[in-house]
Amino acid sequence: MPSLRSTHAGSCAYTKRLHITSLVCALLTLLALFASPDPVRAAPQLILPTPPGDAWKIIQGYACGTHNAWDRYSLDLAQVDGPTYGAPVRAAAGGEVHNWEARSGTLILYHGDRFFTMYTHLQSAVTTQRGRYFEAGETLGFAGDRGSPGVPHLHFTAYTAARDGWSQKQSVALNFAEGYNLPEVGGCNQHGGTVVTAMSIQPPQISFSSTTEPASWYNSDQRVDFTSTWSGGGLSQSWNADPAADAPMFPQVVDGYALLSSAGEGMHTLHVRVWGPDGKQTVATYGPLGYDVTAPPAPNVIPNQTLPAGSIAVVQWQPVQDNLAGTKGYRVYVGPELHGNSEWFSAEPVVKTPPLEAGHYHVRVQSVDLAGNYGEWKTIGAIVVEPVVADE
Repeated sequence: MPSLRSTHAGSCAYTKRLHITSLVCALLTLLALFASPDPVRAAPQLILPTPPGDAWKIIQGYACGTHNAWDRYSLDLAQVDGPTYGAPVRAAAGGEVHNWEARSGTLILYHGDRFFTMYTHLQSAVTTQRGRYFEAGETLGFAGDRGSPGVPHLHFTAYTAARDGWSQKQSVALNFAEGYNLPEVGGCNQHGGTVVTAMSIQPPQISFSSTTEPASWYNSDQRVDFTSTWSGGGLSQSWNADPAADAPMFPQVVDGYALLSSAGEGMHTLHVRVWGPDGKQTVATYGPLGYDVTAPPAPNVIPNQTLPAGSIAVVQWQPVQDNLAGTKGYRVYVGPELHGNSEWFSAEPVVKTPPLEAGHYHVRVQSVDLAGNYGEWKTIGAIVVEPVVADE
């Protein structure tokens, strides 16, 4: 459905042709101005705008006081153990200068997709040049008391608005990459008194957690979990190749997992790329891990043997070639049962029996591969043990 804003011009032209009063056009224009803004497609992950390593306190939280209009979800922050006045203020996300208001010391950054952050009561700004881009974590100004707030502090707001940055303004509840989630909880001065400490931005680190052993083979699906110690930009993952570096597959996701079965049979290495909130990237790998659900083939048939009673039979067959995990060995049965089986195991394609009594013995073999797959039991030969005839 087209937006009201996009259909307004056509509607006015139509009303003119029908000689409808211009009041209708004016009404449509007014409705377009006050229509709700389109939802933000991908709000950036924010970091705390305060200096890394320093504890700052929320001296006024959401709602009430001066945070009682469109800027309901604003924070007033002051340093705990040092002077707030002159303390560096950093960009909460990468963005460009949208506006500077000298009287109140307000710098506004635009981050794309109608998302803005606002830093107020700055003593000074590094630059007020419109369009100047700041990386996430880059110092953009210094805290102060412009606008006569009474106590030096940083007033911080993140909000959505029309592209002009003014109309349709609506602040958003804050969630910072350092782990501080500040939702709407109701009441006055929400989250007031909370102490927060910003982290320095480092390339994100990826850690894996799995019960699997690299370079091992598995015949069941395996899950490899991973997480980033410093993320917020998102992540991408792929088997056997580095993910593309242009954009995350999963924006704003901190951790994830991969299933070995999705890679198919074979030996595979998982590649994970993580974006930090400042756009820095790290790639890490896990593996290789083997996936093999195909049973190994059975050995070929061998010639039958005829031996006198009390003989030790040497049974030997051609090695089985398993094209994935490789052959671990063989279970062997030598006995009178037509469909017999046993746990007798040999890593090599040869066994020696104990001395055999007279009778008919079936030689049956089951191949076992390194992933734990078992082939079918197959009768590959027979041993006929004849009784010893005493000399007359």
